[in-house]
Amino acid sequence: FARASYLELDYEHELANAERMTAELLPRLKGRVRVPRTHAAASSRKVLAAEWIDGEQLARSPPEVIRRLVPVGVECFLAQLLDVGFFHGDPHPGNLLVDGDGRLVLIDFGLCAEIDKFDSRALTATMVHLMRGDVPALIDDAVTLRFLPPDVDRAALLPPLSKIFEQGKLAVASEIAAKRNGAAVAQRRAQFGAVSRELNQIFFDFPFAVPEYFALITRALIVLEGIALSGDKYFDLFNAAYPYAQKHA
Repeated sequence: FARASYLELDYEHELANAERMTAELLPRLKGRVRVPRTHAAASSRKVLAAEWIDGEQLARSPPEVIRRLVPVGVECFLAQLLDVGFFHGDPHPGNLLVDGDGRLVLIDFGLCAEIDKFDSRALTATMVHLMRGDVPALIDDAVTLRFLPPDVDRAALLPPLSKIFEQGKLAVASEIAAKRNGAAVAQRRAQFGAVSRELNQIFFDFPFAVPEYFALITRALIVLEGIALSGDKYFDLFNAAYPYAQKHA
């Protein structure tokens, strides 16, 4: 906490973060996301000179703008997590703007976090195993990514986790059928809620932990989901993230 607080007060550090994000992230998003230009010659540890962005907060934009830009935001943060290995750690609604050209703008790079290339590769392997339904491999991935300790009781964890995975697949199949039949959204969400509660119980019963970088990126996606729901009450974060995750995997 103390280290992050001091870094947030060092504007040379923030300028370097913004320049790195411009160089490494923006080319991957092909002009759909903008980062304010910085002016190093006019900046110092106590002063940051940067381009002024004349735009509205994404959260206060019209619903059609939110619906168009939230998937871009999801891809933006997944690219930071999976490709760049460096991401914006403070994506509250005030730091996500829409400029006059309708582009998503990230501002305020005082708090950024690094992800080891090792973790980024392991996350990609996890996505492949998740898509294949390989639960034993997912447990190994959880150990590699430091969600579980190396001495976790795999034999005890595998049966309940496999059961949850099968319930999740049934819930997905039910959701697809419900969409075709026009069934109520509330019923589908109740099914997923039940699966989520059982999964949370497993997280409680076994020694799961959440690494710092994953907590921060999860927060970013949850902020985007909250903004998205204000523009589209049927927004599904997983559907928005899946195409990029599949392509990456």
